Amino acid sequence: MRLHASSSPDRSYKSRNIDLNKEPTAWDDNTDDHASSTSCCTGGGGGGGGGGDSTAPFRGVRHRPELNKWVTEIRPTSQKRKIWLGTYETPQEAARAYDVGIYYTRKKIPYNFPDSPHHLQNQPISPELPWETFAALVKQRATLAAKRHRVNLQEATPAQ
Repeated sequence: MRLHASSSPDRSYKSRNIDLNKEPTAWDDNTDDHASSTSCCTGGGGGGGGGGDSTAPFRGVRHRPELNKWVTEIRPTSQKRKIWLGTYETPQEAARAYDVGIYYTRKKIPYNFPDSPHHLQNQPISPELPWETFAALVKQRATLAAKRHRVNLQEATPAQ
């Protein structure tokens, strides 16, 4: 099958041959101009971006290779703006932060960790707050959850 663009001069699309009976190869992944250096690394397909490598099986988490860090953000259902949840050292920390975003924005998507709602239910945030205040509180709680995860990992790892 061959995809063609309309013949209007103001749009420039690439045409591409696609064989639907053939398995995709590594060469097929690099044909777009939007190379996936910051592609979404989610297992569930959420959090923006589209497909990507499976180095982080977490929803809403992206790897920034130039920083060697993991970032996350969330867009509440009723808003056009996103809430930046932060930049983290590990994908697990970023996934914990994204779970905080899911909880407070009341999105109907699965959590990365099943125990996340249990940790957050005693820390309510009023949805009637102004947007800037609400976003700042969600980011603060996301950062605290990621730090709590880091501390729990350090306590669980025996000192050498």
